[in-house]
Amino acid sequence: MFDTFEPQKNKETYPLLQWMDKFVMKEVYLRQARDMMYEFEAQISELANMHRTPQSPKHHAEGPVMTYHLERMLCALLAIADGKADLMQIQEFASELNLKEAIIELQDTISENAATLKAFIFVHDSAKYDCLTFDAPARSKGASEGFASPQKMSVKYLNDRYIKLLKAFEIQHPNLSPVDLCVAFGQEYQIKTSYKGHDKVASSAAYSDLREQVADICRLTTRDREMLYLLVKEHINEISYFSKKPDGVRYKVMEAIAQKAGMDSGDVLDLQLASLFLDAAVGSLAYHDGGFDPDVKVVINMLKSEELSGSLKNQARQSRLEDKKRKTFKSVLESCGLGSEDIFEILKTPFGAKRAEILAKVEDAVRYPEFALDNPELQKLYPQIQKARLLYQTKKR
Repeated sequence: MFDTFEPQKNKETYPLLQWMDKFVMKEVYLRQARDMMYEFEAQISELANMHRTPQSPKHHAEGPVMTYHLERMLCALLAIADGKADLMQIQEFASELNLKEAIIELQDTISENAATLKAFIFVHDSAKYDCLTFDAPARSKGASEGFASPQKMSVKYLNDRYIKLLKAFEIQHPNLSPVDLCVAFGQEYQIKTSYKGHDKVASSAAYSDLREQVADICRLTTRDREMLYLLVKEHINEISYFSKKPDGVRYKVMEAIAQKAGMDSGDVLDLQLASLFLDAAVGSLAYHDGGFDPDVKVVINMLKSEELSGSLKNQARQSRLEDKKRKTFKSVLESCGLGSEDIFEILKTPFGAKRAEILAKVEDAVRYPEFALDNPELQKLYPQIQKARLLYQTKKR
Protein backbone atom coordinates (compact mmCIF):
# COMPACT_ATOMS: atom_id res chain seq x y z
CA MET A 1 0.00 0.00 0.00
CA PHE A 2 2.81 2.39 0.92
CA ASP A 3 6.30 2.86 -0.54
CA THR A 4 8.84 0.50 0.95
CA PHE A 5 12.13 1.86 2.25
CA GLU A 6 15.47 0.69 3.49
CA PRO A 7 16.96 2.48 6.52
CA GLN A 8 19.90 4.62 5.44
CA LYS A 9 23.25 3.09 6.29
CA ASN A 10 25.96 5.42 7.51
CA LYS A 11 28.95 5.37 5.18
CA GLU A 12 32.22 4.28 6.69
CA THR A 13 34.45 7.20 7.63
CA TYR A 14 38.23 7.55 7.57
CA PRO A 15 40.79 9.98 9.00
CA LEU A 16 41.71 12.49 6.29
CA LEU A 17 44.99 10.85 5.26
CA GLN A 18 43.33 7.43 4.92
CA TRP A 19 40.47 9.07 3.00
CA MET A 20 43.04 10.61 0.64
CA ASP A 21 44.72 7.25 0.05
CA LYS A 22 41.43 5.41 -0.47
CA PHE A 23 39.55 7.86 -2.70
CA VAL A 24 41.84 10.64 -3.96
CA MET A 25 45.45 9.60 -4.58
CA LYS A 26 44.42 6.96 -7.10
CA GLU A 27 46.39 6.20 -10.26
CA VAL A 28 43.61 7.48 -12.51
CA TYR A 29 43.59 10.91 -10.82
CA LEU A 30 47.38 11.12 -10.48
CA ARG A 31 47.69 10.50 -14.21
CA GLN A 32 45.06 13.14 -15.02
CA ALA A 33 46.68 15.65 -12.65
CA ARG A 34 50.13 15.16 -14.20
CA ASP A 35 48.75 15.43 -17.72
CA MET A 36 47.03 18.65 -16.69
CA MET A 37 50.27 20.08 -15.28
CA TYR A 38 52.16 19.23 -18.48
CA GLU A 39 49.39 20.83 -20.56
CA PHE A 40 49.52 24.08 -18.57
CA GLU A 41 53.34 24.19 -18.55
CA ALA A 42 53.43 23.72 -22.32
CA GLN A 43 51.38 26.89 -22.73
CA ILE A 44 52.72 28.93 -19.78
CA SER A 45 56.45 28.31 -19.30
CA GLU A 46 56.60 30.11 -15.92
CA LEU A 47 54.49 27.37 -14.36
CA ALA A 48 57.39 24.94 -14.78
CA ASN A 49 58.96 26.69 -11.78
CA MET A 50 56.75 24.50 -9.57
CA HIS A 51 59.26 21.69 -10.15
CA ARG A 52 62.08 23.91 -8.86
CA THR A 53 60.32 25.45 -5.87
CA PRO A 54 61.54 23.62 -2.74
CA GLN A 55 59.29 22.74 0.19
CA SER A 56 60.25 21.95 3.78
CA PRO A 57 58.39 19.47 6.01
CA LYS A 58 57.04 21.75 8.73
CA HIS A 59 54.21 22.94 6.47
CA HIS A 60 54.69 20.96 3.25
CA ALA A 61 55.82 17.37 3.70
CA GLU A 62 53.76 16.18 0.73
CA GLY A 63 56.91 16.19 -1.41
CA PRO A 64 60.28 17.98 -1.70
CA VAL A 65 59.08 20.45 -4.38
CA MET A 66 55.84 22.34 -4.97
CA THR A 67 54.75 19.95 -7.73
CA TYR A 68 53.41 17.57 -5.09
CA HIS A 69 51.32 20.26 -3.42
CA LEU A 70 49.54 21.03 -6.69
CA GLU A 71 49.25 17.35 -7.52
CA ARG A 72 47.35 16.58 -4.32
CA MET A 73 45.03 19.54 -4.84
CA LEU A 74 44.28 18.53 -8.44
CA CYS A 75 43.66 14.90 -7.48
CA ALA A 76 41.18 15.98 -4.80
CA LEU A 77 39.41 18.33 -7.22
CA LEU A 78 39.16 15.59 -9.84
CA ALA A 79 37.94 12.91 -7.42
CA ILE A 80 35.29 15.17 -5.88
CA ALA A 81 34.07 16.46 -9.25
CA ASP A 82 33.95 12.83 -10.42
CA GLY A 83 31.66 11.95 -7.52
CA LYS A 84 34.12 9.38 -6.14
CA ALA A 85 35.20 11.22 -2.98
CA ASP A 86 32.55 12.06 -0.37
CA LEU A 87 33.58 14.73 2.15
CA MET A 88 31.20 13.25 4.73
CA GLN A 89 33.41 10.16 4.76
CA ILE A 90 36.22 12.26 6.23
CA GLN A 91 36.18 11.35 9.91
CA GLU A 92 37.04 14.84 11.09
CA PHE A 93 34.07 16.25 9.16
CA ALA A 94 31.62 13.45 10.00
CA SER A 95 32.14 14.08 13.73
CA GLU A 96 30.90 17.68 13.31
CA LEU A 97 27.18 16.82 13.14
CA ASN A 98 26.05 20.45 13.23
CA LEU A 99 28.09 21.18 10.12
CA LYS A 100 26.73 18.35 7.97
CA GLU A 101 24.69 20.56 5.64
CA ALA A 102 27.53 23.06 5.27
CA ILE A 103 29.98 20.28 4.37
CA ILE A 104 27.57 18.88 1.79
CA GLU A 105 27.34 22.40 0.32
CA LEU A 106 31.15 22.58 0.30
CA GLN A 107 31.27 19.41 -1.78
CA ASP A 108 28.70 20.85 -4.20
CA THR A 109 30.68 24.10 -4.47
CA ILE A 110 33.83 22.20 -5.44
CA SER A 111 32.01 20.13 -8.07
CA GLU A 112 30.15 23.10 -9.55
CA ASN A 113 33.18 25.42 -9.70
CA ALA A 114 35.86 23.00 -10.87
CA ALA A 115 37.19 25.33 -13.58
CA THR A 116 37.68 28.30 -11.24
CA LEU A 117 39.27 26.09 -8.59
CA LYS A 118 41.56 24.51 -11.16
CA ALA A 119 42.74 27.99 -12.10
CA PHE A 120 43.25 28.80 -8.42
CA ILE A 121 45.42 25.71 -7.96
CA PHE A 122 47.80 26.80 -10.73
CA VAL A 123 47.91 30.49 -9.79
CA HIS A 124 47.77 30.70 -5.98
CA ASP A 125 51.39 29.69 -5.30
CA SER A 126 52.85 30.69 -8.67
CA ALA A 127 54.90 33.49 -7.06
CA LYS A 128 56.59 31.24 -4.50
CA TYR A 129 59.58 30.76 -6.80
CA ASP A 130 60.17 34.52 -6.89
CA CYS A 131 59.54 34.96 -3.15
CA LEU A 132 61.66 32.03 -1.99
CA THR A 133 64.06 32.43 0.94
CA PHE A 134 66.13 29.86 2.83
CA ASP A 135 67.39 29.40 6.36
CA ALA A 136 69.07 26.67 8.39
CA PRO A 137 70.06 26.40 12.06
CA ALA A 138 73.67 26.94 13.06
CA ARG A 139 75.92 23.88 12.82
CA SER A 140 73.36 21.99 10.73
CA LYS A 141 74.26 20.30 7.47
CA GLY A 142 72.17 22.92 5.69
CA ALA A 143 74.19 25.69 7.32
CA SER A 144 77.44 24.09 6.15
CA GLU A 145 76.05 24.26 2.60
CA GLY A 146 75.46 28.02 2.92
CA PHE A 147 71.72 28.11 3.71
CA ALA A 148 71.95 29.77 7.14
CA SER A 149 71.23 33.49 7.52
CA PRO A 150 72.86 35.84 6.72
CA GLN A 151 73.68 34.38 3.31
CA LYS A 152 76.51 35.44 1.05
CA MET A 153 75.11 33.76 -2.07
CA SER A 154 72.08 34.68 -4.13
CA VAL A 155 68.75 32.91 -3.72
CA LYS A 156 69.07 31.63 -7.30
CA TYR A 157 72.43 30.05 -6.51
CA LEU A 158 71.06 28.55 -3.29
CA ASN A 159 68.02 27.20 -5.09
CA ASP A 160 70.20 25.53 -7.71
CA ARG A 161 72.33 24.14 -4.89
CA TYR A 162 69.23 22.87 -3.08
CA ILE A 163 67.97 21.03 -6.18
CA LYS A 164 71.39 19.41 -6.71
CA LEU A 165 71.55 18.26 -3.09
CA LEU A 166 68.00 16.94 -3.32
CA LYS A 167 68.70 14.97 -6.51
CA ALA A 168 71.85 13.47 -5.00
CA PHE A 169 69.93 12.52 -1.85
CA GLU A 170 67.19 10.93 -3.97
CA ILE A 171 69.76 8.81 -5.82
CA GLN A 172 71.12 7.63 -2.48
CA HIS A 173 67.59 6.75 -1.29
CA PRO A 174 65.81 5.46 -4.42
CA ASN A 175 62.97 3.68 -2.63
CA LEU A 176 61.57 6.60 -0.67
CA SER A 177 58.13 7.97 -1.49
CA PRO A 178 57.87 11.73 -2.16
CA VAL A 179 56.56 12.22 1.39
CA ASP A 180 59.32 10.17 3.00
CA LEU A 181 61.94 11.80 0.78
CA CYS A 182 60.79 15.26 1.85
CA VAL A 183 60.93 14.34 5.54
CA ALA A 184 64.26 12.50 5.33
CA PHE A 185 65.95 15.28 3.33
CA GLY A 186 64.56 17.84 5.76
CA GLN A 187 65.92 15.94 8.74
CA GLU A 188 69.30 15.49 7.07
CA TYR A 189 69.87 19.14 6.08
CA GLN A 190 67.35 21.06 8.25
CA ILE A 191 66.87 23.64 5.49
CA LYS A 192 63.75 25.76 5.95
CA THR A 193 61.96 27.42 3.06
CA SER A 194 59.59 30.38 3.19
CA TYR A 195 57.78 32.53 0.64
CA LYS A 196 56.71 35.66 2.48
CA GLY A 197 54.26 37.79 0.53
CA HIS A 198 53.79 35.32 -2.32
CA ASP A 199 50.00 35.75 -2.13
CA LYS A 200 50.26 39.48 -2.74
CA VAL A 201 52.81 39.06 -5.53
CA ALA A 202 50.69 36.41 -7.29
CA SER A 203 47.72 38.81 -7.22
CA SER A 204 49.78 41.84 -8.32
CA ALA A 205 50.00 43.47 -11.74
CA ALA A 206 53.31 41.68 -12.33
CA TYR A 207 51.44 38.37 -12.48
CA SER A 208 48.37 39.59 -14.35
CA ASP A 209 49.47 38.00 -17.64
CA LEU A 210 49.96 34.61 -15.98
CA ARG A 211 46.56 34.85 -14.27
CA GLU A 212 44.88 35.74 -17.56
CA GLN A 213 46.61 32.93 -19.43
CA VAL A 214 45.50 30.38 -16.84
CA ALA A 215 41.99 31.84 -16.89
CA ASP A 216 41.94 31.54 -20.69
CA ILE A 217 42.92 27.86 -20.58
CA CYS A 218 40.20 27.25 -17.98
CA ARG A 219 37.72 29.30 -20.05
CA LEU A 220 36.70 31.47 -17.13
CA THR A 221 34.05 34.16 -17.44
CA THR A 222 34.73 37.75 -16.41
CA ARG A 223 33.00 37.10 -13.08
CA ASP A 224 35.09 33.97 -12.49
CA ARG A 225 38.29 35.90 -13.22
CA GLU A 226 37.34 38.47 -10.60
CA MET A 227 36.70 35.63 -8.17
CA LEU A 228 40.07 34.07 -9.01
CA TYR A 229 41.90 37.32 -8.26
CA LEU A 230 40.29 37.59 -4.83
CA LEU A 231 40.86 33.90 -4.02
CA VAL A 232 44.57 34.24 -4.75
CA LYS A 233 44.97 37.55 -2.94
CA GLU A 234 43.26 36.38 0.26
CA HIS A 235 44.30 32.72 0.50
CA ILE A 236 46.99 33.23 3.14
CA ASN A 237 44.74 35.53 5.18
CA GLU A 238 42.12 32.77 5.34
CA ILE A 239 44.63 30.37 6.84
CA SER A 240 45.91 32.90 9.37
CA TYR A 241 42.37 33.97 10.36
CA PHE A 242 41.10 30.49 11.20
CA SER A 243 44.18 28.38 11.93
CA LYS A 244 43.67 28.42 15.71
CA LYS A 245 39.98 29.03 16.39
CA PRO A 246 36.67 30.19 14.87
CA ASP A 247 36.49 33.96 14.47
CA GLY A 248 33.19 35.57 13.52
CA VAL A 249 34.74 39.04 13.28
CA ARG A 250 37.33 37.90 10.75
CA TYR A 251 34.59 36.18 8.77
CA LYS A 252 32.69 39.47 8.60
CA VAL A 253 35.89 41.13 7.36
CA MET A 254 36.07 38.60 4.51
CA GLU A 255 32.42 39.24 3.70
CA ALA A 256 33.04 43.01 3.61
CA ILE A 257 36.05 42.60 1.29
CA ALA A 258 33.92 40.65 -1.19
CA GLN A 259 31.13 43.22 -1.02
CA LYS A 260 33.58 46.10 -1.50
CA ALA A 261 34.84 44.35 -4.64
CA GLY A 262 31.28 44.41 -5.96
CA MET A 263 30.82 40.64 -5.83
CA ASP A 264 28.20 38.38 -4.29
CA SER A 265 29.75 37.79 -0.86
CA GLY A 266 27.99 34.44 -0.44
CA ASP A 267 29.46 33.08 -3.67
CA VAL A 268 32.92 34.41 -2.83
CA LEU A 269 32.90 32.93 0.67
CA ASP A 270 31.76 29.57 -0.71
CA LEU A 271 34.71 29.53 -3.09
CA GLN A 272 37.13 30.73 -0.42
CA LEU A 273 36.07 27.81 1.77
CA ALA A 274 36.51 25.41 -1.16
CA SER A 275 39.97 26.80 -1.98
CA LEU A 276 40.94 26.63 1.70
CA PHE A 277 39.94 22.96 1.83
CA LEU A 278 41.95 22.13 -1.30
CA ASP A 279 44.99 24.20 -0.28
CA ALA A 280 45.33 23.65 3.46
CA ALA A 281 43.50 20.40 4.23
CA VAL A 282 44.23 18.10 1.30
CA GLY A 283 46.99 19.90 -0.61
CA SER A 284 49.33 20.42 2.35
CA LEU A 285 50.81 17.89 4.74
CA ALA A 286 52.41 19.36 7.85
CA TYR A 287 55.04 17.32 9.70
CA HIS A 288 56.18 18.05 13.23
CA ASP A 289 57.03 16.18 16.42
CA GLY A 290 57.64 13.06 14.37
CA GLY A 291 54.15 12.84 12.88
CA PHE A 292 51.94 14.09 10.07
CA ASP A 293 49.25 16.61 10.89
CA PRO A 294 46.86 17.48 8.04
CA ASP A 295 45.04 20.74 8.76
CA VAL A 296 41.33 19.93 8.67
CA LYS A 297 40.67 22.14 11.69
CA VAL A 298 41.19 25.37 9.74
CA VAL A 299 38.27 24.43 7.46
CA ILE A 300 36.06 23.51 10.42
CA ASN A 301 36.98 26.78 12.11
CA MET A 302 35.97 28.77 9.04
CA LEU A 303 32.62 26.96 8.91
CA LYS A 304 32.01 27.69 12.59
CA SER A 305 33.05 31.31 12.03
CA GLU A 306 30.24 31.69 9.51
CA GLU A 307 27.73 30.75 12.21
CA LEU A 308 29.34 33.06 14.78
CA SER A 309 29.35 35.99 12.36
CA GLY A 310 25.59 36.09 11.84
CA SER A 311 26.40 36.99 8.24
CA LEU A 312 23.86 37.22 5.45
CA LYS A 313 25.32 34.01 4.10
CA ASN A 314 24.70 32.21 7.38
CA GLN A 315 21.16 33.53 7.59
CA ALA A 316 20.49 32.27 4.06
CA ARG A 317 22.00 28.87 4.92
CA GLN A 318 19.85 28.55 8.04
CA SER A 319 16.74 29.45 6.03
CA ARG A 320 17.60 26.81 3.42
CA LEU A 321 18.28 24.28 6.14
CA GLU A 322 14.93 24.87 7.86
CA ASP A 323 13.12 24.62 4.53
CA LYS A 324 14.93 21.38 3.75
CA LYS A 325 14.03 19.95 7.15
CA ARG A 326 10.36 20.77 6.60
CA LYS A 327 10.37 19.14 3.17
CA THR A 328 12.20 16.07 4.48
CA PHE A 329 9.76 15.63 7.34
CA LYS A 330 6.79 16.01 5.01
CA SER A 331 8.21 13.39 2.62
CA VAL A 332 8.75 10.99 5.53
CA LEU A 333 5.13 11.33 6.63
CA GLU A 334 3.77 10.89 3.13
CA SER A 335 5.98 7.89 2.29
CA CYS A 336 4.77 6.13 5.44
CA GLY A 337 1.07 6.76 4.84
CA LEU A 338 0.81 9.75 7.17
CA GLY A 339 -0.02 12.45 4.66
CA SER A 340 -2.95 14.54 5.83
CA GLU A 341 -5.42 12.94 3.41
CA ASP A 342 -4.21 9.45 4.39
CA ILE A 343 -4.73 10.21 8.09
CA PHE A 344 -8.18 11.68 7.64
CA GLU A 345 -9.26 8.74 5.51
CA ILE A 346 -8.05 6.16 8.05
CA LEU A 347 -9.58 7.99 11.02
CA LYS A 348 -12.68 9.21 9.16
CA THR A 349 -12.05 12.69 10.58
CA PRO A 350 -14.66 15.29 9.60
CA PHE A 351 -13.72 18.82 8.55
CA GLY A 352 -13.02 21.15 11.46
CA ALA A 353 -10.53 22.06 14.18
CA LYS A 354 -10.13 18.39 15.11
CA ARG A 355 -8.10 17.80 11.94
CA ALA A 356 -5.40 20.31 12.89
CA GLU A 357 -5.21 18.84 16.40
CA ILE A 358 -4.72 15.29 15.06
CA LEU A 359 -2.05 16.38 12.56
CA ALA A 360 -0.09 18.13 15.34
CA LYS A 361 -0.22 14.99 17.51
CA VAL A 362 0.92 12.74 14.65
CA GLU A 363 3.86 15.04 13.87
CA ASP A 364 4.91 15.10 17.54
CA ALA A 365 4.60 11.32 17.74
CA VAL A 366 6.95 10.91 14.77
CA ARG A 367 9.46 13.58 15.84
CA TYR A 368 9.72 12.45 19.46
CA PRO A 369 9.99 8.66 20.02
CA GLU A 370 9.17 9.14 23.72
CA PHE A 371 5.77 10.59 22.80
CA ALA A 372 3.15 8.21 24.24
CA LEU A 373 0.79 6.61 21.74
CA ASP A 374 -2.07 6.36 24.25
CA ASN A 375 -4.48 8.38 22.18
CA PRO A 376 -7.13 6.25 20.35
CA GLU A 377 -6.43 7.99 17.04
CA LEU A 378 -2.68 7.46 17.36
CA GLN A 379 -3.18 3.81 18.23
CA LYS A 380 -5.02 3.32 14.95
CA LEU A 381 -1.99 4.80 13.18
CA TYR A 382 0.54 2.79 15.20
CA PRO A 383 2.18 0.87 12.27
CA GLN A 384 2.57 4.02 10.17
CA ILE A 385 3.96 6.04 13.09
CA GLN A 386 6.52 3.39 14.01
CA LYS A 387 7.66 3.18 10.40
CA ALA A 388 7.87 6.97 10.12
CA ARG A 389 9.84 7.23 13.39
CA LEU A 390 12.49 4.85 12.09
CA LEU A 391 12.74 6.56 8.72
CA TYR A 392 12.86 10.04 10.29
CA GLN A 393 15.70 9.07 12.62
CA THR A 394 17.75 7.69 9.72
CA LYS A 395 17.11 10.87 7.70
CA LYS A 396 18.36 13.02 10.60
CA ARG A 397 21.77 11.36 10.71
